[in-house]
Amino acid sequence: MSLPFGDLALPEGDSPLFLASAGIGITPMLSTLDHLADTSSGRRVTVVHADRSPAHHAHRLELDDLVGRFPHATLHLCYESPGEPVMPHVHEGRADVTRLALPEDVSAFLCGPPAFMQGVRSDLLAQGLSPKDIHYAVFGRDLWLSK
Repeated sequence: MSLPFGDLALPEGDSPLFLASAGIGITPMLSTLDHLADTSSGRRVTVVHADRSPAHHAHRLELDDLVGRFPHATLHLCYESPGEPVMPHVHEGRADVTRLALPEDVSAFLCGPPAFMQGVRSDLLAQGLSPKDIHYAVFGRDLWLSK
């Protein structure tokens, strides 16, 4: 195991943000959203979280509440087993960010298992995001994400 490392410091300004997490990777995203809410940020925020099921999703209600504080925020939840009923912002299966329309000047922040972050990063690069605009925090073993 390694100590957490990465670069999840928010850029100054009002550029749009894309926050993607899986499992316990939700933790830094919650603090980011809480900070943005406390500062009355008007940023456009797209939040994607992946988990096994709603029952396994730590801080699910807190995430719903924080995203609800932003007039220009969208939430996309991806569960392996979503249960019934499935709401419009809940999707079954793995996180697929290729279906999201992201603005050109978006800054992306990722936190979760290495395979999740590598998949999301690859999808973001395929959508035209620059590697310099994709930031991540790692809580675990051996992750190779080239900048």
